[in-house]
Amino acid sequence: MACIRARFAAPGLAALLCAAGPVAPRAADALVSEGWQVQLTPYFWALAMDGNTRVRGIKGEPDVSFEDIWDNLDYAVMLEGEVRKGRFGMFANVIYADLGDTQNVDGFDVKGEATVSWAGFGGFYRLGPWTVLPEAGTLAPKVVVDPYAGVRYTYADVTLDVRNGGPQGSDDQDWVDPIVGVRTIWQIGSKWSVTALGDIGGFGVGSDFTWQAAGMIGYSFDLFGDDNARLLAGYRALYQDYSSGSGDNEFEWDMTLHGPVLGLAIAF
Repeated sequence: MACIRARFAAPGLAALLCAAGPVAPRAADALVSEGWQVQLTPYFWALAMDGNTRVRGIKGEPDVSFEDIWDNLDYAVMLEGEVRKGRFGMFANVIYADLGDTQNVDGFDVKGEATVSWAGFGGFYRLGPWTVLPEAGTLAPKVVVDPYAGVRYTYADVTLDVRNGGPQGSDDQDWVDPIVGVRTIWQIGSKWSVTALGDIGGFGVGSDFTWQAAGMIGYSFDLFGDDNARLLAGYRALYQDYSSGSGDNEFEWDMTLHGPVLGLAIAF
């Protein structure tokens, strides 16, 4: 099958959650605690997407803006969770999205459809806390550092269809990437916190290479409890470079997804 290059907006690919990577705990529990700490965080990630994908000889070059994603999002479910006791913790996250769009490219109507899901799981160990600028007294920020390791599972079912009698390519692939990373949590007073995290992975086991980076600001407030909820806002990015097969059987997913994130962390 001849290779057809298409710049198409596959919006379903773009409203996805970045996969494995621990969430930010509420500010009141950012430091080491001997008791059990459990947290669930539903959130929305408004993404832009760019990169390359190839299915059955048809190559697409998605370039999806925030507006495209918002207008064409069909369905997405996103949830992260964390359990911690003392210095040891575990995290898990999952997303499912079923999306599609049609766009005219060089006189051809190219329809892109995708069912994509990610799931992550891993553990971390807490270091610290350390006081920053101790001369500030009770207002001095405190920081903890959480090295973490885990796996990120990806499932992608992608169809590229050149309408009006053109070729169609459809394939589904799944793979698992090992990841290693570091999260830092800065507690500023009793209400505010800043979280920054980054990880790398793949290493040829699943993807050739993958990375993730995120930064979020959190504000704690009462929700059916004492400071048991936190509003999170920030920016997140995920890159994956995965390929398999060759020729007409080649599947390629070389994609960067990035954009603002808004979530609500609830502690139990």
